[in-house]
Amino acid sequence: MAPVTKEEALKNALVSSAMEGFSVSPEVVRNCRRLLNGEVDVDTLVKELLEQKQ
Repeated sequence: MAPVTKEEALKNALVSSAMEGFSVSPEVVRNCRRLLNGEVDVDTLVKELLEQKQ
């Protein structure tokens, strides 16, 4: 069995969320891709999100 790519894992998570009745904003998807691609780490992303709320 071939390993699951990062993009496939994200798509599976989004479909699963939709099946549970949750919607995911495009911004959340972009941030997930940034995390998966190593463009940002969790600490940095949390800081960015907290700064946006202020």
